[in-house]
Amino acid sequence: MGHAPSGLLDGAAANDRLKAWDALAVLGLEGIGMVGVITTWDVLAHPISTIRCFGWGVFFRAIGPWQSKPFLSLLRDSGCFGATASKVPAILERCIGLELRAKRIFKALARTFADEGLLGPFFAGLVEQEQHHADLLGICRGAAIRGGWKAHLFNPWDDYLPRLEQQMDATEAAIYQIDSVDAALQVVVQIESSEINQVFYAALAATDSAFVQKLRPFQEAMEAHMTYLVERLPELSPNMLLACRELRAKFPGVRHQP
Repeated sequence: MGHAPSGLLDGAAANDRLKAWDALAVLGLEGIGMVGVITTWDVLAHPISTIRCFGWGVFFRAIGPWQSKPFLSLLRDSGCFGATASKVPAILERCIGLELRAKRIFKALARTFADEGLLGPFFAGLVEQEQHHADLLGICRGAAIRGGWKAHLFNPWDDYLPRLEQQMDATEAAIYQIDSVDAALQVVVQIESSEINQVFYAALAATDSAFVQKLRPFQEAMEAHMTYLVERLPELSPNMLLACRELRAKFPGVRHQP
């Protein structure tokens, strides 16, 4: 049997989706659900895309108001990451590794500058964001295994992975020698102005999944991340103004906060 157009199905599901939201509100459960970068509300906003990518079982577990696991954990529990001969998981694992290395670096800086006013909370925010990026790429991995991988969209970035991994190795090895605020912030600029963010974008684009292409967290993750950086860095050190202008030029989607 053929599939109905996804737009029609999403439209037909709108009433049920609104009823679900209303029911949760009536029960006082609107603040309960999945934790992490993908929320219950994100899944409810795109039910058909979720079902087509991951199946009914994942969908029903994701929207349960009693559900307190992250979406990535639900995918693992469902067996989504079974053995596969595709090279896609290896590519995405390396992308995930880059995000987790950035997280480790920022976590080390958060500890080093924990007593430096706003600097500790700034790095703690970056730690959380990098974990979210890694989780989003983990979900991309599951979606690519089930849906497909548009290799031609990621191929131009293949050669950047070894270089980025070497750069992260060098930065991580030297991180405990940093003893000034400006030097710590320069590490942030160095990482964020590298190709790591373009690799993230490319991985999202290459994942052949409406779930990845439609859900808000995937579309807004990098814009929110870069906005956080260019707004916070000058507050922490006026010497970062030029670097922030360069980041804005490199990522024109960065928002201006009021």
